[in-house]
Amino acid sequence: MKSRWLLSLVALSLVIAACGGNGETTTTTAASGTTTTQGGGDDTTTTTEGSGDIQYDVGVTPAPCDDAVNDGNGCIYLGIISDLTTGPFAALGVPLTAAQRDFWNEVNEDGGLDGFDVIIRDEDVIDAHYNAEDHAAGYEQIRGRVLALAQTLGTPQTQGILDRMAEDNVVGAPATWWSGWNFAEEGGDLILESGASYCFEGMNGMAFMASQLPEGFTWGMVRFPGDYGGDYGSGVEIAASQLGLGDPLFDLYPFVPISAGGSVDEAVATILQHKPTLIVVVSGPVEMAQIAAGVYQGGHQQFQILGASPTWNVALKGSEAMPLLEGVYKGTTPWGGWDTDAPGHEAMRASAEENWFDASQNRGPSGAYSAGWTWQYPIKALLEQAIASGDLTRANVAAIAAELEGVDYQGILPERSYAGTANDNAVRHSFIMKADAASADGLTNISNGAFTADITANFPFEAPCFTN
Repeated sequence: MKSRWLLSLVALSLVIAACGGNGETTTTTAASGTTTTQGGGDDTTTTTEGSGDIQYDVGVTPAPCDDAVNDGNGCIYLGIISDLTTGPFAALGVPLTAAQRDFWNEVNEDGGLDGFDVIIRDEDVIDAHYNAEDHAAGYEQIRGRVLALAQTLGTPQTQGILDRMAEDNVVGAPATWWSGWNFAEEGGDLILESGASYCFEGMNGMAFMASQLPEGFTWGMVRFPGDYGGDYGSGVEIAASQLGLGDPLFDLYPFVPISAGGSVDEAVATILQHKPTLIVVVSGPVEMAQIAAGVYQGGHQQFQILGASPTWNVALKGSEAMPLLEGVYKGTTPWGGWDTDAPGHEAMRASAEENWFDASQNRGPSGAYSAGWTWQYPIKALLEQAIASGDLTRANVAAIAAELEGVDYQGILPERSYAGTANDNAVRHSFIMKADAASADGLTNISNGAFTADITANFPFEAPCFTN
């Protein structure tokens, strides 16, 4: 018979899923004032026109945005392709998207970008359900009317549209931390990633846990398919090898998400069979919490969890498993938690608080909202530099993106450059967190700020840690 904890976590999964909102996939209509025909690519003819001293083509108009904040400004249109209702990451996609729209609203309220407002219209927000075919179809809907993608969620989903993005010279901010985005040959010139990759997160997390656990500890992994589980798991394996930790007692890969028809039963049974000291979990928050509860109720009570950043959701603070998670959960994140003292975090918190009345968008203290906000800084720097150059055409924006420098994250991350090699410009630090009900987002930093393991700092980063 299932425990009370597991039943409550089933209910929690419904709460987290309910945060998915109503993201509607809409039909294509041309943006007012743009000079494009539908479709993009080789079959599309675009006309470059001048707006004062600014050249532009797709996704830009000298006319103000609908409901413009600044009536005298032109308009730059961005698109989003996310998971907003039924996919495994809807609980992340909704606050990600809300944060990105809030980010640009704050920019516009502050006067915009040197003569332009930047907006994400409802019709340019696509709910792709974390499905590659839906993602590709969504890109087709908006490719003829946006300048760039403020969000493209999922690595294989984004890889599936890279050829068309290249045809169109469309740049995007990924909602993914795959290590391959650092490399031009993997499409990285069009992708403006932020924060440490899953691989470096896994390396840092494993190195930190090795410094905290008794010598000779045992470990095993449970991980989702694809680059998420593959890249994070590769980082963990690299760290274990370099630190002499031995092989995992088990590696459940691929572990099928609950939203795709999977369950935690096999994972719990395997963990109870081997009883490792450390369980590396690369999943969603519901799967992680159910695994923790199932293992504890099954009689193995001396364990720690190392969770990748998407394993945490602030909704877990309200679950009956939270006291257990406070004792066992450690997680890696690419930047500090909600309460971090930095100008960027302060601006993000102020924006979220201003819009908390819209509960359907799941604003408020969460790592997902933080991620959505943070991923917009490179897009902002890119647009600022393109405007300063007098050329907002897609081709020029893409050219600048490949060598973009001077990205100011307002202290959320150090200033970033995308120029040079991956080995030179990749972000290598992570934050090690623990579950803590007293913190706003349920997490507290335990690594004394940013943490970079020696093995991560010295790793020769010459190729993605994982490829499909």
